[in-house]
Amino acid sequence: MVMLGMSLTHVMNAIYATETLGIPKEQWWLTFIPLLLTMVGASIPIGKMVDTVGRKIPLILGLAIFGAATLIFVSGNLVTVMISMSLFALGQLLVMSAAMALSTDLVNPENRGKVVGFRNFVGYIFNGLGMLLGNYLYVSFFPQLPFYLALVLSILGILIVIFLVQESQNKT
Repeated sequence: MVMLGMSLTHVMNAIYATETLGIPKEQWWLTFIPLLLTMVGASIPIGKMVDTVGRKIPLILGLAIFGAATLIFVSGNLVTVMISMSLFALGQLLVMSAAMALSTDLVNPENRGKVVGFRNFVGYIFNGLGMLLGNYLYVSFFPQLPFYLALVLSILGILIVIFLVQESQNKT
């Protein structure tokens, strides 16, 4: 679900930003600087956080940050889009780190490779479907629709984590 939500919008972020938000094409690359700096600076602290507080809180926090980043991006300007890209980076780090740790907690070592491979396989299928669906919604209805659908998927993800994910007895 996370991969689907991300792929609905990420494939057309540049088009949306330049055509709908009016960010000059020559400045679009600037939005990736905060994203990359955030990923570099926050990777290790977020990994430690996942080991310290468990998996559920970072999953919920990451999905909530995705939602906030989406709302900021959809009506932004150059500065707010830069902020949203940084938030996307934080959300991705939180969700992916917590999901990988949760997977490690739940799957026996001898099956982890198969499970990760299958998860990647399914994730890439949803990535492709999300790109196609996002493009279709963008072109056929209105440009903000893929972003709003991604927001709905983030909210559904939060509810799933709250009600269905349970912490492992050994967090480390």
